[in-house]
Amino acid sequence: MKWIIKLLLLTVVCFASVSCSEDDDDDPDEWTRGADFEGLPRSGAAGFTIGDYTYLTTGYGTNSNRFVDTWRFNPALQSWDKMADFPGEARNNAVSFVANGKGYVGLGTNSTVMYTDFYEYDPTADSWSRVADFGGAARYGAVAFSLNGVAYVGTGRDFDGQDYNDFYSYTPGSNGGSWTKVASTPNKRSFPFVFVLNGLAYLGGGTSNNQNVSTFYTFDGTTWTEKEPLSGRDDDYDYSLTRLSPSAFVLNGTAFITGGLGSSSGSSTNTTWRYVVSGDYWEEHQAFAGSARHQAVSFVHGDVAYVVTGRTGTTPFYDMWNFTPNPW
Repeated sequence: MKWIIKLLLLTVVCFASVSCSEDDDDDPDEWTRGADFEGLPRSGAAGFTIGDYTYLTTGYGTNSNRFVDTWRFNPALQSWDKMADFPGEARNNAVSFVANGKGYVGLGTNSTVMYTDFYEYDPTADSWSRVADFGGAARYGAVAFSLNGVAYVGTGRDFDGQDYNDFYSYTPGSNGGSWTKVASTPNKRSFPFVFVLNGLAYLGGGTSNNQNVSTFYTFDGTTWTEKEPLSGRDDDYDYSLTRLSPSAFVLNGTAFITGGLGSSSGSSTNTTWRYVVSGDYWEEHQAFAGSARHQAVSFVHGDVAYVVTGRTGTTPFYDMWNFTPNPW
């Protein structure tokens, strides 16, 4: 009798699993096609959001073309408008952040030169002005974020293959503002992802010494605290979120990452994951519906997240995809 009960229970569990899978297949599409970017296709562009608009500038196209054009996305009209050109040298893999209602773009490379210069964008005047150069070494593939009203820039790589773990804060002000060195993150890395959630910055992924980095940290402006690694095994399956240059965004108080490069010599991925803060773990969502890509620009307006541009192999993209997650 005990064996019969066990068999019946197993049958119920299997039936429930199949039913859940079928229900998932019937869920609405989380990813839908949006308004194509109106500039030339590119990857490694810089993007920042101020108020009701998002701005996208610089980047790398085809045939070693790099850009200085700047575009503004209007989510209400689902349209792109040409704005004032970025005044620095054309580049890709720069970083960007917002401070006091203005956008900042700097660092990056044109494949022969790496940069330390930074520029401030005034959306009211649609104009750029140069500010203080970055406080650390020239680099590309870094990250930037604003946390509790303070902007931070760090990590990245130089032409010698040196990955960095140093971070600097930026204070706007007269004479172009100033940079101050802050606590370095424990692991060197380039091309990681970062997002800000509940008063903390979360930094993970990327590459170091040509190896994927699985460590994942929070930063409160003073201290880096290690979280669960981005690869391992839970009760159900093996998982790995280690990747280079994925898109990361926070939508309605929840963080997501999608896409990215599996390794420095690998191919792009299209998986999408949601971070569960309370348990310090990740859950998978529907795969990105466009071509798998890395070095895309992501941003959020209202209840919708957007992922635009990026590349796979030698092919850059101009398409944009909208993400609205199903309830969980």
